[in-house]
Amino acid sequence: MSAYRRVVEALEQHGSKGRGTSWQCVAHEDRAPSLSVTNGNKGVVITCHAGCSTEDVVAALGLSMSDLFNEPLEKRVRPQVVAEYPYYDEQGTLLYTVKRLEPGYDGERKTFRQFRPDGTAGVKGIRRVPYQLPQVIEAARNGATIFVLEGEKDVATAEGLGVAATCNVGGAGKWHDDYTRHLVGAAEVVVIADRDEPGRKHAAAVADSVRRAGIPVRVLEPAQGKDFTDHVSAGLGYDDLVPMETPDSRPTNPTMPSSAQDVDSDRGSGISGTRILDTGWDEPLSVDAATLPAFPSERLGLLGKFVTATAASLQTPEDLVGFAALATISTATGGRVRVQVKPDWHESTALYMAALADSSEKKTPALNAAAAPIREIEDELIEEHRPEVEATAQEVRITTARMTKAEQAAAGDNADKRAAAEADAEAARTRLAELGEAPELPRLLVRDITLEALGKRMYEQNGRIGSLASEGGLFKVAAGLYGSNGKANTDLLLEAYTGGPYTIDRTGRSSSRMASTFLALGLVVQPGIVAGLEKQNPEFRQSGLLGRFLYARPAPTAEDTFDSPAVPLALVEDYRSRIRALVTQLWDSPTTHTMTLSAGARQAFADYYNAFAKRRKPGGDLYDLADWAGKLRGQLIRVAACLALFEDPQAREISTERMNDVLSMAPYFIAHARAVFDLMGRNQEGKLKPLRDVLGWLSSRKDPRADFSARDAWQALKGREWAEDMDAMNDTLLQLEEHGWIAFIPPPDTQGRRGRKPSPKFAVHPWIANPKETP
Repeated sequence: MSAYRRVVEALEQHGSKGRGTSWQCVAHEDRAPSLSVTNGNKGVVITCHAGCSTEDVVAALGLSMSDLFNEPLEKRVRPQVVAEYPYYDEQGTLLYTVKRLEPGYDGERKTFRQFRPDGTAGVKGIRRVPYQLPQVIEAARNGATIFVLEGEKDVATAEGLGVAATCNVGGAGKWHDDYTRHLVGAAEVVVIADRDEPGRKHAAAVADSVRRAGIPVRVLEPAQGKDFTDHVSAGLGYDDLVPMETPDSRPTNPTMPSSAQDVDSDRGSGISGTRILDTGWDEPLSVDAATLPAFPSERLGLLGKFVTATAASLQTPEDLVGFAALATISTATGGRVRVQVKPDWHESTALYMAALADSSEKKTPALNAAAAPIREIEDELIEEHRPEVEATAQEVRITTARMTKAEQAAAGDNADKRAAAEADAEAARTRLAELGEAPELPRLLVRDITLEALGKRMYEQNGRIGSLASEGGLFKVAAGLYGSNGKANTDLLLEAYTGGPYTIDRTGRSSSRMASTFLALGLVVQPGIVAGLEKQNPEFRQSGLLGRFLYARPAPTAEDTFDSPAVPLALVEDYRSRIRALVTQLWDSPTTHTMTLSAGARQAFADYYNAFAKRRKPGGDLYDLADWAGKLRGQLIRVAACLALFEDPQAREISTERMNDVLSMAPYFIAHARAVFDLMGRNQEGKLKPLRDVLGWLSSRKDPRADFSARDAWQALKGREWAEDMDAMNDTLLQLEEHGWIAFIPPPDTQGRRGRKPSPKFAVHPWIANPKETP
């Protein structure tokens, strides 16, 4: 307690009346407040303007002179993560992680924080599930007894005794009926309450929910200690648990409203904390982008060996080679395969792949290595068909000229010549109908092209084309680089993904109608190409264009050596021959083939589909990416089909093994999509950008070691896109404090003072001034 608060409370207890800094003196008869009470740097200053000494006033209050001085502030140790508790969904996919920090913030013994799979704080929009859900489901299926405890640490204690156990995130008072449904099938549920009032009320609420679900339930509590871990630590076991004492009052609403699910019970709003770190700073947490899952090349079957070896040789991320290779395979299928997932659901083999990497990550070499075979085949096809195409084009020109001349003669005055001219014109027209439009040389790929030209090229190639590029021109074009008013018509990109028909209407010319369309995209580009794309062109996401891509944002490679291993020639030739076989047997095929799922693949996909459905609904972890997530399951089918066709162009069924491999790649695609959408969104460089901006400003100050206030930071950075208001700055400073780069300095007690509340102040980590300095 501060000295000021100590004196004020003593005055109030003695019946002194006062306001602000003026109070009635207790050392003499004081009808008009004559005692001044002010807060100083080291304590409180009291002055009786009627002449009473400070000693007399202090004695009358029952205090000592030492009570006028503030108590020394204890140095607080920076909270450390002492345990991490991952929460998985039914399929074993990580939803979020709860981290236990000791000591806790605000003087607490412990604090819990929740983090997304990519390491960013907060889990708003993510579906909550019981702890150890896969094990709980298995135990319920087997009719076992399941323990429900109040915290993850107690769950670990119970599991150490060989029993199935669970809890809910957030602690007491946060159990939902939705959690209870996972317990159906258990022989019995044993709820173990903490030995305090909140714990007993929580246990009663859980038991009530379980009982309403028709599951046998008992409620017990520790015989010693506060919780189950204390009970076991005391050398006691399950048989020593005792029936829970009846709480004085039962909760009237045992389930938390859904609107409250986003509140972290251990974290208040705004900036808080009591750490004063004059010395002994710990190493801060990095504010670099969170590490994303590595590309699962081992799940690509035969393709995986080529991807791994090529990436190692080029010393580039495997993601770049893998994405380029998948786009190459997709192109080679030429839209000649349709996957029948079920009677009313078909998927194309068109893949839209976008991998992001800096200019130093050898994007073009990675793309060239994957695209080399199909470019080679395209060159051969062009030379093979050139004589025929040129001859036909010449005949079309000559016949057109003859028809024009005949039509002119038929329109003349000479009746004798008109009949012959009309016959010549009709013969020319018939021949032109047989020849059709002037043919074009075969094309498999395009690069830098406008959307209008893309439609023309697709029409010339019977509605099919692929685009493999490392410059991102298509994104720029689609963003309106060549469109009027900064907009472009992206309908063709949307339609070609699904394979539907498309008609190009042009003024003064006949329409070009494609009965079906097919476009494969493989873009390996710099992050700056898509940074802020969603904000600049919200139609991209609203139309569903961004949701049609699979994304990769790999970490830079650490290797940079001259003697990198060469790709074995056998692997290069195998990859080359397989791409060639795809073009020969599929692209050149006049018919479209149907591919189905094996019985095992269909069951595996159905299980994944059903479990995935809730993740994109309100409360699910993918609700904020619902537009993209809605297409992911179809994209996984497409990837599986492309991999199956790469291994056998005549394959007409996706095997169980191939389907399971691709389904296991889903967490990779999800994590990377989230990172790229964050990049394309309003924060542009990700959620850690505000933290990096603040650190950059702190290090650039004249004295980087100097304390600063939240208002100082706001004035310096309020022009940044993310710094919309003071609340946004406060949130950023709170995150920076949790990363250990700054420390909140408790303000002096200003009770009774008028004026604006002082802005929160912070001390800065010495590494901000000198990153090499040992803390």
